[in-house]
Amino acid sequence: MKNVDLLYLTQEMILELGISMKEIIPTIEQVLKEHEEGSLEIPPKPGIHPQKNTFIHAMPGFIPGMQVSGIKWVSGFPDNYKHDLPQIMGVLILNDVETGAPLAIMDCRWITAVRTSVMSAVTAKYCAREDAKVAGIIGAGIQGKFHALALKEVLPQLNTIKIFDIKEESMDDYAKVISEKTGLQVMKAPTVKEAVIDSDVVITATQRLKKPIIEFEWLKRGIFGVGLEAGRAWGDAILRMDKFVTDDWEQTKKFAEAGGFPKEVEDFYIEVGKFVNGKRKGRENDQENIIACNVGISALDLAIANMVYERALDKEKGMKLPLMETENIIL
Repeated sequence: MKNVDLLYLTQEMILELGISMKEIIPTIEQVLKEHEEGSLEIPPKPGIHPQKNTFIHAMPGFIPGMQVSGIKWVSGFPDNYKHDLPQIMGVLILNDVETGAPLAIMDCRWITAVRTSVMSAVTAKYCAREDAKVAGIIGAGIQGKFHALALKEVLPQLNTIKIFDIKEESMDDYAKVISEKTGLQVMKAPTVKEAVIDSDVVITATQRLKKPIIEFEWLKRGIFGVGLEAGRAWGDAILRMDKFVTDDWEQTKKFAEAGGFPKEVEDFYIEVGKFVNGKRKGRENDQENIIACNVGISALDLAIANMVYERALDKEKGMKLPLMETENIIL
């Protein structure tokens, strides 16, 4: 029997590879194209909930066009700051599509952050106004930061970020980091309302909420919005939008049944893949109000992980670990 080895990649090893958002965007679009054509194998993600308001999700997937398969095992524990740990943690495993052998196991924190934000950016590419200049972002954490970086790649006229967070020090850190990395003007908003008013794009990147924080009357006509918390920040304002956009309707429907979205979104939803494949138009005029609630497709994570794996092999990064060396397993 041949030895079976796998490549082990830590978060820091992945960051050293220097994969840019600009590189990832066409990969995301290719996966969405395949999804719209119905070729992906991505079962709705099952999960367990060890503590209240927490989750650990299994996200398996197979991308025939890229010959990529694997699974992400990711957790979300909002109170992890009390333990000096990030809210989102997990691992991702890639498997050989011919033999099923594990090829790599890697940290998935950066992959999750970049997948979520680039997915929003790709949606913005089709649904935001071409002249969008101001983005209001609610939440100065990892996703708030990653979304500013991702939006910069697809909105050429973007020049200002209005940031709101319940922690003043988080806004200070956000302003420093994002202004240095993007050159965008970053303005601290005193309230959610001030962050939303006159913004061309509004991103809510918050924790689980007890009640909505966005009021439809605050929204500028022609808004493009993104709700990262299953739409809970937007409440019934979602139903007053002209388009409700999602990455995967089957999973979104399950969230709606669990109370994450108003069930009426079924009457006017569109999957982003239809924009990528040219079967539907995203934004059709400057007056349309459009909201996107992308719940997360495992295939996107796996496609990015495959980029990481191939780049690591090319640069000879990572640790080669033995998994099995003998056929005999009888003790």
